[in-house]
Amino acid sequence: FALQLGRPHHMISYLSGCWLLFAYPAPASPFSLHLPDRAHCTAGASRASSQQLQLYSVPPTSFGSLLLQTDNGNGNAFLEEVVTTNNNNTPTQKFRCNICSRGFDKQKQYKEHLVGKKHNAIMDQADDAWREYQNSGPVFFHETVAREVVIAVWSLDLFVDGLQARSRSSIKSVLANGINLGQIDPNIRVEDLSPNKRAMIWRHLYTSNTADMVNLLPPQYARVKEILESLEVFRHIEKLLRRRGNTTYGNIYDVGCGHGLVGMLCAAAYPHIRVQCIDRVPRESFQAQRTAFEASGMSLDNLHFVTGDLTVLEENVLHAQNNNNSGIKDNSGSLLLCVHGCKSLTHESIELACSNNWSWLSLPCCLQAEHHLDASMKVKDDTRFGILCGAIAAKYKADSIAEIDSRITGRGIVLSFSGKC
Repeated sequence: FALQLGRPHHMISYLSGCWLLFAYPAPASPFSLHLPDRAHCTAGASRASSQQLQLYSVPPTSFGSLLLQTDNGNGNAFLEEVVTTNNNNTPTQKFRCNICSRGFDKQKQYKEHLVGKKHNAIMDQADDAWREYQNSGPVFFHETVAREVVIAVWSLDLFVDGLQARSRSSIKSVLANGINLGQIDPNIRVEDLSPNKRAMIWRHLYTSNTADMVNLLPPQYARVKEILESLEVFRHIEKLLRRRGNTTYGNIYDVGCGHGLVGMLCAAAYPHIRVQCIDRVPRESFQAQRTAFEASGMSLDNLHFVTGDLTVLEENVLHAQNNNNSGIKDNSGSLLLCVHGCKSLTHESIELACSNNWSWLSLPCCLQAEHHLDASMKVKDDTRFGILCGAIAAKYKADSIAEIDSRITGRGIVLSFSGKC
C-alpha cells in the first residue's frame, strides 16, 4: 500500500505492519516518523515552512491514516493535516486535533477549535493528568508511554484498534479504528493491554473517578468489556438524572445486578441515594469490586446487596406501603435499573416501576417475542431485537432511546423513562 502526499516529494508506504517514509530530494528540515508502540526513526523531508514537521502513524487499520503534526511555537504540538479514507476510499477529514479526538473539514474550523474553551480546558488539565498517571501504579503506568497519549481525551476508535474481537469459533479477528464490526473480546483484562492502551483506558477511568478502584482490583475481575459497558450505562443514568431536573431520587434498584459495577458507580457518585443491588447469588466479582472501592477511599455505605429476585423487591415495596399510615404511595423518588436482564425480567421490572410511579432504565438482552408482539417475525436477529425494543419503548412510553457502541456490547439499546408512568 502506498499513499502519495499532496506535496511532490513525500511518499508513505505501508509494509509488514509499519509505515515507511520516502523523501526526495535531499532534506531541508528535520523529519520524524513515529511508528506504533512508540518505536521511531528519522528521515528527511523537503518543506517550504521553517516549522518542524512530524508524521504520526496510527496502528494498522483496514484503511490508510496519516497525521501531520507541527509545533505551534508555544510548546504545544498539534495536528496540522490528516489524510484519512473510508471503506469507499474517499477522503473523510483533513484536519484533526488528536488531543481532543476531533476532526474538521476546514482549516478555519480547526484553528477556531485550538483557541476554543473546550480545547483549552483539556490543555489546562494536562499537567494534572500526566502527574496522576505517573503515580497511578504498576497496573497502568509504563515508562514508555508518551505524555500526549495520556492527556488526550478518550477515543473508543483509537482504543479498540487492534484489540482482539469476540469470536465463537477458532478463527480470530481484530477490531479496526472507525469500523463498527465486531465486539471487544469479553475475556480481555486490563493487564492484557499494551502500555499505550492501558494509558488510554486509565485516562477514561481517571475522568470517571474509578482509576484507583480498578488499580486495586484483582486482575481477573478487571475485564475491559465489563468496565466500559458499565461506564456507558452509568453515563446514560446521569443523563436521566439531569432530565429529572431538581427532583432527586431516594432509591436506586439495580435488578439482576450481576457483577454490580453499575450500582457501585451510582452509589459512589450519589452518596445521598440508597442503592440496592438485587440478584439471586452474590458474585465474587461484586465483593472484589466493593473491596477495591473501599480501599480507594470510597466507603459505599449507601450500597446494599439483596439476595433474591424481583419478588423480593415487590415484597419490600408492599411492606413499605402497608406501613405507610397515610395510605398514599410515595415511591416516585425511585429509579429501577435492569441491565441485560434475561427473558421476562426486562418487561417485568419495567411494569413494577410503572406500577409504583418510578423512573426506569433498561438495557434489554434476550427478549422473547411473545412478551411484546403478537405478530410472527421471520427476520434477522438484529432486526428482531430492534423491533422488540421499539415495542417496549412504545408500550411503556420511554422518553429516551439511545445506544451504546456495538463494539462494546451487541445488545446496546438503552431505553429509559424519567417521569411517572
